[in-house]
Amino acid sequence: MNNTNKANEKFIDQIKEVGLEPKEAEIYLAILALGKATISDIARNAPVKRTTIYQYIDNLTQKGLLLKSVKGKRIFYVAEDPEKLLKVLDEKKKKISAILPELQKMHSISFHKPKIRFYEGLEGMREIYDEMTKTFHDIYGVFSADKYWAVFNESDDKKFFENIRHHGGHIKDMVEDTPLGRKHIKSGRYKGIGAPKLLPKDFSLAVDMMIAGDKVAMISLTNLVGVIIENPEIADLQRNFVKFLRREI
Repeated sequence: MNNTNKANEKFIDQIKEVGLEPKEAEIYLAILALGKATISDIARNAPVKRTTIYQYIDNLTQKGLLLKSVKGKRIFYVAEDPEKLLKVLDEKKKKISAILPELQKMHSISFHKPKIRFYEGLEGMREIYDEMTKTFHDIYGVFSADKYWAVFNESDDKKFFENIRHHGGHIKDMVEDTPLGRKHIKSGRYKGIGAPKLLPKDFSLAVDMMIAGDKVAMISLTNLVGVIIENPEIADLQRNFVKFLRREI
């Protein structure tokens, strides 16, 4: 192994960090060690196929890391001062800085993009209620007890309320004013964890809603379809609507 290859081994990884391709770094270091070099010289001192050297030479010249010198019929390449590597890195930083605001904007939009999951069937409805009740947050619910009890049984109901107790949550239901709704909120299921209220008599519900933390669940127990939307802004908006409604009653 000659001295040029030893130099390459020592510095190749660091040079690549500037943004050069591995073959570009090999060629640059070979020319730097030789002082000046022809294509033949480079082929003998860098592990790069002669047929591909021309492509990398052009790239390095465009980046300002090589100079081309012609003597008679021979073409030599000379490596620029290694400080030019810093210039290459600075140029890359400038390009990234120029588009950084747009990249950050894209990241912000992507980060806050709502996560939406769809559910259907009885098991899907159970999954929604099970997930939404496993929380330490206050749960704000607006629902019809008639539709709820047409779908769920006592075992389901017991499980949902045990979830709330086990996770340290608190439930603030707004229940449609029907005989079954009044019976539902007067039962002992809310003791210690809930403060249910009846909705106004003329307030009928086709879809139930639950809000907990950053999640909002919209459920049609009539059609057995539902969705959980996970987004802090949407959750805050819906939660504030329910809070306002509770204050007005």
